[in-house]
Amino acid sequence: MWIRSRRLIAILLLAALLPACDVHRRTIREYHTDQGGRVSVSNVTEDEYWKEKVDERIAAEIEKEKPEAGYDTWQNYWRWWYSVLRRKKKPPFKSESFKTSADMVTYIKEKRRAKGLPTYED
Repeated sequence: MWIRSRRLIAILLLAALLPACDVHRRTIREYHTDQGGRVSVSNVTEDEYWKEKVDERIAAEIEKEKPEAGYDTWQNYWRWWYSVLRRKKKPPFKSESFKTSADMVTYIKEKRRAKGLPTYED
C-alpha cells in the first residue's frame, strides 16, 4: 500500500509539473544602455530577439553600414543568411511565429520589401 501511494503521488506531481514546462518559454535577457549611461533590462522571447536582429540588420543596411560577418556586400550577407536558415527544415529555436526555416526567410523578405529593399532572390 505504501509503495502504491508513493507512486501515485509521484505521478500526480509529474502530471502537475509537465504542463508548466510549456508555459515557461525560453527568454533572453537584454541589457541596454542609453546615452545617459542608464541601463535597462528586458526579457524577450527567442522569436522577439530574432526579429529584433532582423530589424537591426535591415536598419544597418539602410544606414550604409558594412555588413557583419566579413561580407563585402549586403547582397552576399543576406544570401548567406538565407542559406544558413535553409540548412534545416525547422527553426534553430522553439518558435511560436515560425513553423519552418522557410517561414523565417519569408519573414526577412517581407520586412525588406516593406522598407523598399530588394530581397536578393526574386
